[in-house]
Amino acid sequence: MEQINGFIENIKERNLIDVLIAIVIIIVFYMVSSLFSKLVMKLLKIKGNDKEKIKNSDIYKALKGIFLCIGIYIALLILNLPENWFILCSKIVRIFIIINTARVIAELISPESKIMRKVGESEKFSENKVAISVISKVIKVILYIIAGFMIIADLGYDLSGLITGLGLSSVVIALAAQELAENLLSGLAIITDKPFEIGDYIQVGSNAGTVEEIKFRSTKIRTAENAVITIQNSKIVSESVVNVSKIDKRRIDLSLRLPLDTTASQISELIESIKLVLYSNTEVISNSLQVNVGDITEDAIKISIYFFVNIIEFTEFLKFKTKANLSIMKLLEDKKVKLTYPSTNVYMKTEE
Repeated sequence: MEQINGFIENIKERNLIDVLIAIVIIIVFYMVSSLFSKLVMKLLKIKGNDKEKIKNSDIYKALKGIFLCIGIYIALLILNLPENWFILCSKIVRIFIIINTARVIAELISPESKIMRKVGESEKFSENKVAISVISKVIKVILYIIAGFMIIADLGYDLSGLITGLGLSSVVIALAAQELAENLLSGLAIITDKPFEIGDYIQVGSNAGTVEEIKFRSTKIRTAENAVITIQNSKIVSESVVNVSKIDKRRIDLSLRLPLDTTASQISELIESIKLVLYSNTEVISNSLQVNVGDITEDAIKISIYFFVNIIEFTEFLKFKTKANLSIMKLLEDKKVKLTYPSTNVYMKTEE
């Protein structure tokens, strides 16, 4: 309280003109800060169609804050404050400049920024949005850590002691974060190898669904039941991942069980008719079609039907499969060929 009273008395004793000049400088810098921010954004080639959106952007606000802090610092120099007060006020101003500068740089390396878009267009990343997003987040984390250390150093704390403390506890942290580190490395492997991307339909173990989000630690997929499953990346890397979205054709396997009393001529005629019916569908890849007598067992003659179709979308594939099955059933009805059921012989022992 005594310091505050002393500061007020000191202000009263000072030249009123210096105080007025300092206030004018702050007001001028505040008024010109918008122009300064727009000029810097223009130099950085940050464009936008909506003026309101530009004014509400973080980079615009941060640039205004930097320019205003410069004005406040100049005003402090003109006021010629006592050394202890000047040191305190200048530290506060520098902290705000560091924070706002970090915000500006963070916005310049955001995934939507021009810099990161150019990185995404490079051959190495080839429009990998997930990798660009992760790189942006990592750089931002490093940036804010550096800004934090600069603030700590500016406040007069010894960074060497802090770093030593971190070094002593690194073993404990490593042991506690072993699983986290494993997931992070697995996430890096997924982002680099790109076994799947956002929007792909994948199957991981017993879980299947559409990939919605890929993070360093985990991946989220939405199942056919519209539920969202979060799978740890370490589990994904250790499992076999089936990326259904990467297939260019689908396979259909059918099996018909004919009675043993079906004649050879009926079977030959049936096989040719099945081929003719399936060949008439443009979706069937003709050179993949195989219709053969598979096995002759003690209770049935098995006809195996195998072919590929060029239908990728799962719902459309199910519709075609239904259509193909109904066509074959209709053919069996026309040929008056019935299917047989698996039979089981039961032997009963009777007492004499």
